[in-house]
Amino acid sequence: MFKNILIVEDGDKLRNSLTEYFSAMNKVTACPTLKSAISACAENEYDITLLDLILPDGNGIELLRYLRRTPVIILSDLGTDENVIDGLSAGAADYIVKPCSPQVIEAKMSLRLLPNGKANLSSGGLTLNVQSRTAVYKNTVLDFTSSEFNILTFLMQNAGVYFNSNEIYEQVWKMPHLNTETIKKHLSNLRKKLLAVSDECAALLTTKFGKGYAFIGGKND
Repeated sequence: MFKNILIVEDGDKLRNSLTEYFSAMNKVTACPTLKSAISACAENEYDITLLDLILPDGNGIELLRYLRRTPVIILSDLGTDENVIDGLSAGAADYIVKPCSPQVIEAKMSLRLLPNGKANLSSGGLTLNVQSRTAVYKNTVLDFTSSEFNILTFLMQNAGVYFNSNEIYEQVWKMPHLNTETIKKHLSNLRKKLLAVSDECAALLTTKFGKGYAFIGGKND
């Protein structure tokens, strides 16, 4: 399916090669700076973003605030566990360390773009549209970060099943867990946002000692 992709990369060679590769089947906007990327986000909506962190005019992490509903895959030379944790904690859907082939990047992207048949999840009064990455509880619109949305999507897809934080990390990000508090932090923020709507809404997400976390709104409608 034709996708609208934003590539934010200051290296001319890599930016041009990625643009050429993905333009064959998609619409691609390529930006070499943070400023140009912010302008692009103000003018268009994107299905997914490839984001470098080290840009000539700032840290790519700053762009995440403009892409709250867009899956972001960080593509960076910074490859320590701390860098990966910081990127995922900031809301990135995935983290790829350079160098990496376009084919591997494409495979990672496919994990973040669900087919149309899985576009809507609805249970317990909560509805997620995975394609537009929007969430509504009854008549109230909820504002989640990309990581919060991805975690909630996974738990709704597996309603009634408990997962510990490491299992959620591995299932959502498709990589070995790093024994961090990242998932617990995201789940805490999720609960706060659900609780801000109502106690009933917050009760959809539960935890049990020794079992983990689960969405208990029932099976998807």
